[in-house]
Amino acid sequence: GAREISRLAAALRNVEDTAVGLAAEQAVLRRTSTESLASLGRRNQSLLNRQLGLITTLESQELDPDALAELFELDHLATRMRRNAESLLVLAGEESPARSWKGTVAVADVVRSAVSEVEQYRRVAAVDIQQCGVRGHCVAELSHLLAELVENALMFSPPKQPVEVYGWRDGAEYCLAVVDRGIGMTPERLAESNAVLAGKGDSLHTAPTRFLGHHVVGALAARLGAHVELRPTQGTGVTAYVALPAVLIQEPTSTTALRR
Repeated sequence: GAREISRLAAALRNVEDTAVGLAAEQAVLRRTSTESLASLGRRNQSLLNRQLGLITTLESQELDPDALAELFELDHLATRMRRNAESLLVLAGEESPARSWKGTVAVADVVRSAVSEVEQYRRVAAVDIQQCGVRGHCVAELSHLLAELVENALMFSPPKQPVEVYGWRDGAEYCLAVVDRGIGMTPERLAESNAVLAGKGDSLHTAPTRFLGHHVVGALAARLGAHVELRPTQGTGVTAYVALPAVLIQEPTSTTALRR
C-alpha cells in the first residue's frame, strides 16, 4: 500500500523533473540556434553591403562594355546573396538594418527591385502595374516579400514560361499578384502553404524545408500588416495575391529614386 504509492509518487516526480529539464534544454537550444542565425545573417549582410558598394564604384569607373557586363552580373549575384542574409534575420525574428527611403517610392520601382533579386529575372514581366506610391519605411521588406514570391513562381514553372506581375488599387488597399502557369499545387498543399503564410502552420523548427520561403513571406507580411494568399491560376499554376493596407500606400505626388 503506502510504500508502493510513495514509490509511484517519487517515480512520477522524477518523470516530471526530467520532462521539465528536457523542455528547458530545448528552449535554450532553440534560443541559441536563433541567435546564431541572427548573428550569421548580420555578418553576411554587413559584408555584402560593403561588397555592393565596391561593385558600384567599379561600375562607375569601368568603360569596357564586356567588363561592365560582368560587373553587372556580379552585382546581381551579390544582391541575391544579400536577400538570403536578410532571410536569415527574418527567420530569427530580427529586424533588418535600416534600408529605408524618405517619402514614397513608386510601386513599379519596388517591383523592379524585387525582380532584380531573383536569378531568372529575364523571365519576369511587369504586365500592368497601376500607379501608386509605397511609403519609404516599408519598401525594403515589401521588395523582399515580392522577391520570395517571384522566385518561388519561377522555380515551379517551365523554363521558357514567363512569370507575370500585376498591381491595382482595390478601394483603400493596393493589390499585387504574382502569376505563374506552372505545375500548380494540390488543394492540400495549397491549404498548408496558406496556413504558413498566415502564421498558423507548423513552427519554423518543425516545418519542412520547402516551406522556409513561405515562413519568410509570412513573417514579412505580418510586419507590414499585409495579407498574402495563394490561389490556383486559371488553367494551371499558382497566383500569389498580396493586399497592402492603406497605411502603407499613398498617391505619388513626388517619389524617391530607389537605389540599393
